[in-house]
Amino acid sequence: MKRINLLLTLVLILGLSSCKKPKTTIDEGAFSSGVFIVNEGQFGHGNASISFADDQLAQVSNDIYQATNNLPLGDQAQSISFANDKAYIVVTGSNKIEVTDAKTMKKKVTIASGLSNPRYMENIGLHTALVTCWGDPSDATDDYLAIINTNTDEVTGNIPVDLGPEKMVKSDNYLFVAHQGAWGTNHKVTVFDLVLKQINTVLTVGDRPNSMVVKDGFLWVLCGGEPSWTGAETAGQLYKIDLANNFNIVATFDFATTEHPKFLSLDGDQLYYYLNGKVYQMGTTATALPSSEIINYNGSAYNMETHEGVLYITDALDYQQEGKVSAYKLSDNQLIKTQTVGLIPGDLGFH
Repeated sequence: MKRINLLLTLVLILGLSSCKKPKTTIDEGAFSSGVFIVNEGQFGHGNASISFADDQLAQVSNDIYQATNNLPLGDQAQSISFANDKAYIVVTGSNKIEVTDAKTMKKKVTIASGLSNPRYMENIGLHTALVTCWGDPSDATDDYLAIINTNTDEVTGNIPVDLGPEKMVKSDNYLFVAHQGAWGTNHKVTVFDLVLKQINTVLTVGDRPNSMVVKDGFLWVLCGGEPSWTGAETAGQLYKIDLANNFNIVATFDFATTEHPKFLSLDGDQLYYYLNGKVYQMGTTATALPSSEIINYNGSAYNMETHEGVLYITDALDYQQEGKVSAYKLSDNQLIKTQTVGLIPGDLGFH
């Protein structure tokens, strides 16, 4: 009987031990330099994740937030940004921002109060950042910029804005906010004065402005136009706006009605955008759109960004399987590497 009891005790001990998940340790400073890939995950499934790779995509680590904190990230991760050695992961479906140590991904705090459908965050001062928030995506009256104190990591107020604020770009004393329209349509860019801490003006551009860059005193705004499924298709447009001359539009580049460009990015004095499976390059002094592509991408880009001579393209594939990210060397437009990442890879963050 004693032998049976001893055997049962050993079985229970071994069984309990086998139920414990092995701990994954992250080396201090493991994510000091490279590219973060924000994997949105499937809507309502709570399976968003973060991947990390070196700038050449030689190695990639997937699901690093979960591995570091033994916690799920949440539902629909939208973007990542950095302030004061911290990473801010905006999780739209969960109405929160997860704040982590940028070098280790170890969780510090969750910002949950004061956020309704948060999208993108931009650091605008020593301890201040703004986050675009849709509110109710079908309500044109409740959109705002949430004010974040990045010292205390709390929402301290909000600034009402037009429908569907999305990506932002900063230049000297101004912050520019593109209004794509949430579930609707918009054609505005809000100009926020960083000195006076108030909205300076609201610019009218083309339909669905989706990305912006600033170079040599000019703001470039790429508008995708209305897609065909809306029943009122409009052409994409690229705007060049003079920041030193009362935000005047000095040039407008028109695409064909059926062309809907996106993902405007900048490397040196060259603009890059994506259109119908191809990547185009255009100088910032050009007077016409390019007639031919530099990269013919074999897939469907979900996002595209440049960084220090490298162009990165994410691809969600069929939205059911793990997506991929590819890197191209801009000096010769040749593919460097393609790696598998998480579900629906979108935003890219460089740190």
